[in-house]
Amino acid sequence: MRTVELMTRIAETDVTFSIDDGRWRGKCLICNGWLSFDARTGFGANIEHIYPRSLGGDNDLSNLGLTHPGCNGEKGRNWDPKRRHRGNPERYRAIVEHLRQRRRERWRERA
Repeated sequence: MRTVELMTRIAETDVTFSIDDGRWRGKCLICNGWLSFDARTGFGANIEHIYPRSLGGDNDLSNLGLTHPGCNGEKGRNWDPKRRHRGNPERYRAIVEHLRQRRRERWRERA
């Protein structure tokens, strides 16, 4: 599946997102700030693997969210590498659980 198609599927299952004039608008899963991305290209957002693929996470929609590129990069650099989350496993678990809970709260069944 192409990245932009996956982004659309994620947006369709997040109650904060709606599409208007070729742009999806909603909220970043990480910082909860407003986010907008081009529906044709995906420009403006990143896909966040709540539980990263490097640790066994998958592409199930419940494990994915849309984020600002900077928020996604910060989590990836600061928390997802094994040497980082092993240094503070309780904090890492809290971050992952917070994001999972936010995703559950925003869940919308696709039509």
